[in-house]
Amino acid sequence: MFKLFMASALIFAAALPVGAQEVGPGVGRTTRSTGYLAYVCTNDVGGTLTLRTGPGKNYRQMRQIRAGNNIRVMDSTRSSDGFEWFKVVHNNKQGWVRSDYVCTHDGE
Repeated sequence: MFKLFMASALIFAAALPVGAQEVGPGVGRTTRSTGYLAYVCTNDVGGTLTLRTGPGKNYRQMRQIRAGNNIRVMDSTRSSDGFEWFKVVHNNKQGWVRSDYVCTHDGE
């Protein structure tokens, strides 16, 4: 059982984007009204992250945000799909993205 647990943890760690740092509403300079600055980080050069109308894959896609683009994280929630989702603002458009593709800037 322990071996299965360890193997699962290693697979999960390998699936995270390179350079991903744990982020959340308590990380960085966060206030309820302004959130904090972060950016989209994917493993693919030219990769994108889907901005959705709600926190889950079952919500409508609004746009794609290219890797490296800045976003402002405003809030977070864990949805029924088991993932943590961030409420973000990108180019004056508010929506939801998967948290595991969001990284903080060094020093924030």
